[in-house]
Amino acid sequence: MYETHFLPWLIIVVTVLAAPLVRADAVSALNDRATTTPTHSPALTLVELTDLALQRNPQTRLAWAALRFSEAGIELARAGYWPKIDATLSAQRNRALNFSGLPSNSLTRYGASISLSYLLWDFGIRSGQVDQARFEMASAQLSQNQTIQNVILQVEQAYYGVLGLQAVVEANQQSLRDAETHFTAVQDRKASGLATVGDIYNIEAARAGVKLALQQSEGQLAVVRGQLATAVGDSPDTLLPLAAWEEEVTPLMPSQSVASLLASARDARPELLAAKAREQAAAANITVIRGRGLPSLSLAATTGRTQVVDIGNSTQYNALLSLNIPLFTGFGDRAALKQAQAQLDTAHATHDDLRAGVELQVWQAWQNLRTASVTVDTSAAQLKSAQQAMEVSSARYKSGLNTILDLLNAQTTLANARVQQVQARLDWVAGRAALGHAVGGLAPVTTMESP
Repeated sequence: MYETHFLPWLIIVVTVLAAPLVRADAVSALNDRATTTPTHSPALTLVELTDLALQRNPQTRLAWAALRFSEAGIELARAGYWPKIDATLSAQRNRALNFSGLPSNSLTRYGASISLSYLLWDFGIRSGQVDQARFEMASAQLSQNQTIQNVILQVEQAYYGVLGLQAVVEANQQSLRDAETHFTAVQDRKASGLATVGDIYNIEAARAGVKLALQQSEGQLAVVRGQLATAVGDSPDTLLPLAAWEEEVTPLMPSQSVASLLASARDARPELLAAKAREQAAAANITVIRGRGLPSLSLAATTGRTQVVDIGNSTQYNALLSLNIPLFTGFGDRAALKQAQAQLDTAHATHDDLRAGVELQVWQAWQNLRTASVTVDTSAAQLKSAQQAMEVSSARYKSGLNTILDLLNAQTTLANARVQQVQARLDWVAGRAALGHAVGGLAPVTTMESP
């Protein structure tokens, strides 16, 4: 019943894994904990980083191990439908003493036997165990798909976080260069008697503030670099060379309505489907518990041959058909049934709680993306206006028409506008990834429309 839900994500996984392999020199650099700057190493794309993460991230290995464990569980449950056959080899030597203490005759015997036991019929114990194992494997498969999506999102967020903070660092470096230029201009005016000591103090404080912002952004960049390296299964101190930031960001919203996305998430999120599978596994466990308190029919058979040295041999045959009727187990079956019902209720509540959380994720991701889509153009217009205002304010200050406060205000506005533009672009790409993860997959960008 889950094959239709597996297909879209299997396509995604196969597409990612079939993407161009990471260049050999890049892989070597990663394995050797490269510490060179990106200008000395091949730049890694998002697809290449995702490929590395799917191969090396411990979370994916854990998911694969859980899946193999569940597959073995099905084989173990199916074993109940097969008879059990045992072979026995025996050898014996007997020697006894008579009442006078003299030895009597001794006997040496040896033989072989084969025994068979077969459960012919029960009230759904074996079928319930197989159904439970199947649902648990389905849950493991879906959980594996969710793990893959989580790893992909983790890589995406860290990747765009690094690129965004790199752009913030560059913006702060440009603001620092502007501050140095203005500091020089104020010093010149002070030497000419056109500026006061207060102007020098103000411009120095502004320059120190820009330096502080630069240092903070560099520290944040180092943290996110470590997160990205960890996401791809490497040490946090590994410096990954990344492909350049997108020059143009086109904020296109999904063509689906938010109601349609909510419905898609209910049907496509692997963790929701996995919770449903666990709920069905708990229901199958109730069938198993109930079957243990009902009669069962079993067959047991044994055949063997014994050889007694110097005497002869004999062949034995034995068959037993037994009907087992449980009468009283100290109320253990009733307690086990209550536990199984409680587990089913827990699984049902867990599924409902998870569904509510997924719907909230979709709603929040949609609203965040919608906000980000309008702030990209707004931030670009703000930056353009701030640059023009800075040029005018700088020229007017040099001409003595503006005060130092006017210049500092324009400088601060420009610095903030640079950072806000970077943040708007980062919010857009991160929001697009978050919405795709929340829904369980979005339509291609070519099918999207402007808001």
